[in-house]
Amino acid sequence: MTPAPKTPFFKAADFLQRSDVWSRIGLCALTTGILYFVMFGWEPPFPYRIRQAPLRDMHANTLFEDQDPKATFEKRERTKRNFKNYYENDAQKIEIIREELINDVFSIMQQEWGEVEGSNLWSEFFEVDANTTEATAADEESFNLFRESLSGDKELEKLKTILDLALLDIKQKGLLIELSHESDQGSVEQIQVYPLGNIDASEVIKIEEVRIAEVTDELQKRLSEKLSNESDTITDPVLVSDRIFSWLKRKLPETLSYNEVRSNKERKAAVDAVEIEMKQINKSDPLKPGNLLSLDSRGIMAGVPLTQEDIKLLRLEHNARVANETFQAKLIRSTMFFGLFAAIFSMFCQYLFYRDRYLLDDLKQFSILLGLMLITLTLAWIVTVNNAWRAEIVPITIFAMTIAIVYHIELAMLVATLVALAYTVAHGFGLSEFVILTASSSSAALMCRVIRSRTKLVYVGVIVATIIFPTVIGVNYLMGQPFSLNLAAEALWFAGGAGVAGLMMTALLPFLERLFDIQTDISLLELSDANHPLLKELVQRAPGTYNHSINVASMSEAAADAIGANGLLCRVGAYFHDVGKLRKPEYFIENQGGGPNKHDDLTPSMSTLVILSHVKDGIEIGRKHRLPQRIINLIEQHHGTTLIEYFYQRALSLLEESGDEEAIANLDESDFRYPGQRPQTPEAAVMMLADAVESASRVLREPAPARIESLVRDITKKKFDDGQFEDCDITIKQLNTIQESLIKSLNAMYHARIKYPETQPATAT
Repeated sequence: MTPAPKTPFFKAADFLQRSDVWSRIGLCALTTGILYFVMFGWEPPFPYRIRQAPLRDMHANTLFEDQDPKATFEKRERTKRNFKNYYENDAQKIEIIREELINDVFSIMQQEWGEVEGSNLWSEFFEVDANTTEATAADEESFNLFRESLSGDKELEKLKTILDLALLDIKQKGLLIELSHESDQGSVEQIQVYPLGNIDASEVIKIEEVRIAEVTDELQKRLSEKLSNESDTITDPVLVSDRIFSWLKRKLPETLSYNEVRSNKERKAAVDAVEIEMKQINKSDPLKPGNLLSLDSRGIMAGVPLTQEDIKLLRLEHNARVANETFQAKLIRSTMFFGLFAAIFSMFCQYLFYRDRYLLDDLKQFSILLGLMLITLTLAWIVTVNNAWRAEIVPITIFAMTIAIVYHIELAMLVATLVALAYTVAHGFGLSEFVILTASSSSAALMCRVIRSRTKLVYVGVIVATIIFPTVIGVNYLMGQPFSLNLAAEALWFAGGAGVAGLMMTALLPFLERLFDIQTDISLLELSDANHPLLKELVQRAPGTYNHSINVASMSEAAADAIGANGLLCRVGAYFHDVGKLRKPEYFIENQGGGPNKHDDLTPSMSTLVILSHVKDGIEIGRKHRLPQRIINLIEQHHGTTLIEYFYQRALSLLEESGDEEAIANLDESDFRYPGQRPQTPEAAVMMLADAVESASRVLREPAPARIESLVRDITKKKFDDGQFEDCDITIKQLNTIQESLIKSLNAMYHARIKYPETQPATAT
């Protein structure tokens, strides 16, 4: 009884019980988890970028703080105006003046009025012009009283002590005529004074305490008080005080000097240390980025391209919004993030299931594809974070070109579109961004069908840039962006990124070829060089095999091109497909040159082993010379598991002649078959047929077109019936096309030639 068909539910249950399915789901989940942390999947996206023109006036969505440049500027100006500049005090100048005063007093004590009358010595003690030479009775009387008050050593010692005390404050603080700095360079009320050579001992001093014009009154008062207290010793303290003060007032020096270097340095440090003032922006307030050049900004308005200042303000608002997000909001956003990538990876796996099943079945290839997607999205996120570079078009375009070169164009266009979609949605960008990235990646992938020179990749970048420039302008204009120089600059930036992608791909291509073990047309052309060591050895040691390989290369390339396969790969693979014959070239008929056949002395089984070994030897030689794996695969598969019919039939005939029925029954056909694999790709199938028909055509006595056609069709049918094409993706229609191409090639090789009449010898007449 036929079992009832399973319902979709049970089919799905059976599908999910497979371990290989869960391994793929696990890889997709792991990739999503990494991207979740790289792209901060729990946070709302920041969708703004420089040069973008918002479609509406921008208002705050949440309460946050922004820098207040105006308040900060004013605070720094206040700090600058209140800064106390550094002045160095040379106290030695006061000491010199004190000593000079004491010396003048001693000189007066030792002279009479008549001796000082004609000199300026006594006039220094009066507030008169120093050049005045007129003497009066008052002067003489004052002179005598001054001498009497200080007539003894005791009185002079007292005077010295009083001078030290009176000048002590001036000596410590210093004297200044006028400030040496401007009002905008610091305080005009206070300064920092430090002793000569000891700046660390500075102290803050008020200007009125050191300005000579203001200090003199206080000095006079101190002298008068201290001398009055010594009235029992000094008979006329008032007179002495007046004369001493008059002398000092005329002689007081400026002891303070402005240290401009230290002041400038400390002033700058003080200004730089001022904390930035913040202002609160309430929800729904217009967003106005303030700066020192434009303190009355109109705000972020519709149709006006965003500047760097605008982006900074929007970033502050975004950070505040992220900080205020509740756990529930983060959980919902995280769920949506995983849902987005679940949908993307579902589409990706469905495509592989129906179109490129081998990439889904091969865990290594599937992991490589997911890894490339992960790296691309990570790099795109990095070069876009904080809007510093906005160069996401570069990694996404390189990704599309890589997939197109490594795999094929259709896969590249789909996967690059999915990556562009994931990036655009996760970043919060609009439809225009998605269209631009898709246009860039798709056009780049389409132009990577054939890469036969490294400069082709540069041209690809230039052409993609040419496409992207009008695309950016057109899409953004249709989405509401006003046409402006900023929009043109945005288009130029994206176009430049596409051009850079082409240049970078040129440098990355050799590493990609080695990493993915792929052969672009560039590397294949390098392998086809006749100076390759293996080809040179083949010419010298097995010239017949070399000639056969050249013919097979020409035939297989034409046939592969006819079905849309990689003709260049077939040609290069054909050059090397029989390199295994280098181990025993004399055992292959094309190298015997009409001499004795080595197989005449061997049993069929031994001859079969020698013939079979050229495939195994070819693989070893290819690996030794580091041939690419795809070429080695062609070496391995070009005979598949076909039967070496000649030696099988010969062995069977010998057994039949001997009459050994048991040996005939035990004769195993598999002992006379190549070990395989059977062809896995259309290129391997093409080369198998080209190799077989080229070898068989050599024994045709009269290679007429009809015989050639019959030969090709018979060999193709035999290979097909033997199941040699069951493991490769090739159709009956393609096999017919291959046959037609091979027939055409063989006819060209064996075309009929006109027989020219022999030249008759000339006769004498």
